[in-house]
Amino acid sequence: MLLLASAIASTIVIDAEASGAQAQTIDYDTFETMFGEPVTSSATGKPQRESELSADTQIITSDQISRMGANTIPGVLRMVAGLDVRRYGMIDENVSVRGNDAAGGSHTLVLLNGRQVYQDGYNFMDWGVLPAAIGDIRQIEIVRGPNSALYGFNASGGVINIVTRDPLYENRSFVSVKGGSQNYFGGSLVLSHKFSDFFAAKLTVDGMRSKEFTPGNAINVTPTVMTFKTALDLRGKITPNIDWLFSASASKERQALWLDFGSYVHTEPTMRSLIARIDADTSWGLFEIKAYSNRYSTENDLAVSALGENFPINFDYTTTTTVVQASDIIAVNNANDIRLGVEYRNTSLAAKSSGQLLGSQIENLAAASATWTWRIAPRLTMTTAFRLDALTIPTRSSRTIYPRINSDSFQYIEPTFNTKLRYDAVDAGIFGITVARGVQLPPLFDFSPSTMFGPVNFKSNSSLVPATTINVGADYSHRIPKLNANFTLALFAQRTNNMLGTPFATNFTFVPPAQILVSPHNYGRVDDIGGEAKLDGKTDFGLHWSISYAMASVRDLDQSSPINFQRQTPVNSVIGGVDYTRKKFEISTHARWQSHYQDVQANFKTLSLENAMVKNFVTINARIAWNFSKHFVISLNGNQLNAPSLRTTGGIRTQRQLIGMLKADF
Repeated sequence: MLLLASAIASTIVIDAEASGAQAQTIDYDTFETMFGEPVTSSATGKPQRESELSADTQIITSDQISRMGANTIPGVLRMVAGLDVRRYGMIDENVSVRGNDAAGGSHTLVLLNGRQVYQDGYNFMDWGVLPAAIGDIRQIEIVRGPNSALYGFNASGGVINIVTRDPLYENRSFVSVKGGSQNYFGGSLVLSHKFSDFFAAKLTVDGMRSKEFTPGNAINVTPTVMTFKTALDLRGKITPNIDWLFSASASKERQALWLDFGSYVHTEPTMRSLIARIDADTSWGLFEIKAYSNRYSTENDLAVSALGENFPINFDYTTTTTVVQASDIIAVNNANDIRLGVEYRNTSLAAKSSGQLLGSQIENLAAASATWTWRIAPRLTMTTAFRLDALTIPTRSSRTIYPRINSDSFQYIEPTFNTKLRYDAVDAGIFGITVARGVQLPPLFDFSPSTMFGPVNFKSNSSLVPATTINVGADYSHRIPKLNANFTLALFAQRTNNMLGTPFATNFTFVPPAQILVSPHNYGRVDDIGGEAKLDGKTDFGLHWSISYAMASVRDLDQSSPINFQRQTPVNSVIGGVDYTRKKFEISTHARWQSHYQDVQANFKTLSLENAMVKNFVTINARIAWNFSKHFVISLNGNQLNAPSLRTTGGIRTQRQLIGMLKADF
């Protein structure tokens, strides 16, 4: 065992998560073969088997992603218990963990290989520009519940970490071509090569083009949508104990984006990213330093006719986020590990209309974190994380959002924590108890001075405060040998004070003769209780099956606001799936039933927000594939096979899709 532990330790290096938590860059194939199950390091900074994790953490493997037959990452997440995925268009989708997504702003932090791709300038996630090919994803790690102490202030609802294949450990290349309904055409090219034990590279090119779903009566719906993404990853080792990474990516899309006030806007964003990282196994611990920069720019066009007036709204904005992180994991003794981390973050935002600068704002954030893992007994472990964020924002007006430090800036300081106690009762199962405090800051746009976007007067609100969430949870997992199955159960209760949305998630009013007034605000207190239960197993003849149930019961005290998280969160969902493999053939089907909820729609006749009822519905997806040689597979994916057209949001109706794909591995 000592030799095995030494071999394992020699294969890992440390990769700090965005916002302070670490995810080790590990040889996933080796670990997965060794333990017979998925492995992650995003929770504690050290490799852990999926069975060692709490029930509110789930890993979706590459095989599971392939069998689901989805064309987008949110399409995969739609079949995961506890996640609410709303599809407003062909590539416009919104993902939230355990509900509370009614205002359009996401409380779920999204990472790509530990680097933040979530847009905290506007508190939302643009999935269309995420620079990864779905066929190159090694696994998707889903953490339910607030985890701000581990991942940073944006992780107030949950975390989704997307892990792509590391060319230093997985030398896999492929090309794929897709085509089908709505004139869909797309494909991927991933070229990965390991030149030596000390250098490897990977080039990724991915894109698609398609007609949008039928717009119906919706306005500003883009007829044709597209995405194009490219990335270059370079990996190497300076010595056996020191390795490095450099990555550059660029993405572009065109789509109709559903804004949180209940209407579409034509948008053409681009995103560019650079990241550099060095990891070292030293006598002082496992040390890492990482720096990255994300630049997100978009052009938006919206035309509204209301009250006898025409309102052309054209505005562009650019957000740039630069982050520097350093961390160290120290093994104090056999029973205690400590991880220390620091972070500096600078975010800037500039908005324009018709080429004229409307306003700009910057913020600087410094954070320090510590995570302590204590193995109290061989089967009892406690992990405690604490983080302190300090945000400084230079003021450009006389308004005050937080107490001033001086006349030129104000500062916001907030602590967060996560504590988990885990007990392995062997044959009786694994028990866990969690207590956490999460924080979400208002989007940077809300800090900027009052701004005019054509006829829209965006008026800043000096009373905005961060949203804070207190969460308690219990989880249980148990292996059932007679069924060759696993059972997991997670229960939670949480309270969020001063709930936040995105900048436009608010009431808007018409001011004669031709002005629309918009002002952001907090939504008050929201209470949630619920949980998830899942049973999954497999047989000796190639059949995998699973069934899960999730509940998120919300109590929103403000019943008068059109934005109401109680009415706008579906309470119940049931998900089931069956996958069967027989020699060269694969067939799978997955279904989701979801209870009713209310979404938000804009009424431009009266310039007001209205609730639109979305009745409970079923979505059935299926896939059939033939591996006609060692390196070639042809497949047919069907999404929403149960209905040619279905209303799942307040936006346009989604339509049945049939997509064929030819993939070659080499």
